[in-house]
Amino acid sequence: MFLIFNGDSFFALRFFFRTEFMPKRIVSNSDFVHLHCHSEYSSFDGLNKISQFPKYAKELGFKALALTDHGNIGGAIKFIQECNNCGITPICGCEFYLSKDRHINFTEKKDGQKTIKGQVDGRKGNRHLVLLAKDWEGWQNLCSLSQASWVEGMYVDPRIDFELLHKHKKGLLCGSACLSSVVNANLLHDRYNEARKAASLLKDIFEDNFYLEVMYHGIDAEAAIIPDIIKLGTDLNIPICATNDAHYLKQEHGSSHEILMSMSTSRCLHDPKRLHFPHHEFYLKSVPEMAKIFGSHPEFLTNTVMIAEKVDGKDIINNMTSGMRLPRYSTPKDFATPYDYLEHLAWKGMKDCGWINSQPHVDRLKTELADVKVAWENNKYDFATYFLIVRDYIQEAKDRNILTGCGRGSGYSSVLLRVLGISYGPDPLKYDLIWERFLGFDSRVFVEAKDFGLDKESLEEKLVIESEEERDVVEDPGGVDRY
Repeated sequence: MFLIFNGDSFFALRFFFRTEFMPKRIVSNSDFVHLHCHSEYSSFDGLNKISQFPKYAKELGFKALALTDHGNIGGAIKFIQECNNCGITPICGCEFYLSKDRHINFTEKKDGQKTIKGQVDGRKGNRHLVLLAKDWEGWQNLCSLSQASWVEGMYVDPRIDFELLHKHKKGLLCGSACLSSVVNANLLHDRYNEARKAASLLKDIFEDNFYLEVMYHGIDAEAAIIPDIIKLGTDLNIPICATNDAHYLKQEHGSSHEILMSMSTSRCLHDPKRLHFPHHEFYLKSVPEMAKIFGSHPEFLTNTVMIAEKVDGKDIINNMTSGMRLPRYSTPKDFATPYDYLEHLAWKGMKDCGWINSQPHVDRLKTELADVKVAWENNKYDFATYFLIVRDYIQEAKDRNILTGCGRGSGYSSVLLRVLGISYGPDPLKYDLIWERFLGFDSRVFVEAKDFGLDKESLEEKLVIESEEERDVVEDPGGVDRY
């Protein structure tokens, strides 16, 4: 391990790493879990490829692994899939950017002069905070925070604030993060009381789901604040866990990471002012390597296992892969459920199409509506909401003169889709087109957008997004984090 000492950090480390405090028992792979890791989805400085990341963790003997990319959760689904393939428990998280107020842009110009507005430290006021989903509710809140940070809080970085943390705290674990966190930034500037206030506030929000991180990558500043972090943990009864800010897999990848950082900042490798990590220590370290650093406090290692055991990965995966994940649809007040509203629109559409007196059409519509109802009652497939949402954005496209397809394949065979205005053209009964091929209950052949033949690409920038509270048209799709 390459260490650099000077001044106070030398004496802090000399105490912290005293050999007589080294654990007597042999540290095993079951004693530590990496809870602070980045992938290629941390596009600025992440070098770990998700296709390789979990595999290497498995080779090192880890049973669980967390993903905490900067400001986004875009890699989470792929990460879960790769972890499942490797037999590792995935822990989904994000290293968010935390500001005092997500609505404030920190600088503005008046009369050509740059003035400070809000936090005096500008972009540095976007402090880091690690959040991990411990169950399905936590995953949903993680998604809500990520969306809000990009849509409402964007200023250089996608930001959240304490208001959002209060609103979406359930099901989440919180870590104090790195040197750029609100707690550690205060400790670095000898503001212990301010750091204590910040830690107390986070503990009030997350209660026993908040923990303090300690990490050491050969940086003096990290070593200098470790005694204060330990003091904070003792004073406020907050558990401390050891983390390694893993941005690449192996130590020898450090040079490649320097190249990535130079590319991200448009700097030359020979530029002494280029942004880079000072030492090649930001890799996925093995348990023995972590024990060499934090062996004087083995509880820092084992606390990571305690945190990982709080995560109910099966709850997240089961909810992700079962049923349908749809926004909540706000029906008119006269209708109790989306199905009731769908049924109303369907029979109104039958009149508009002139099929209300045609018994074959009436019988087919009754069959299709009955199947939609059975799909919900038996399998929790909410086709009613799905059809209503599709109907809304098809209507929105028509109102804006955006071309839509008439429908094709199995979707074209539906009388219900026809009377809802989703498809158009010749009568499907005239050509004996069967509805049953469309409504598949097996997730492997589940209905997809292509079954409607709706020319999705031409609609994508005009989609109407249905939220839980209100319907919003996204004015700037470029501000939304998409993968």
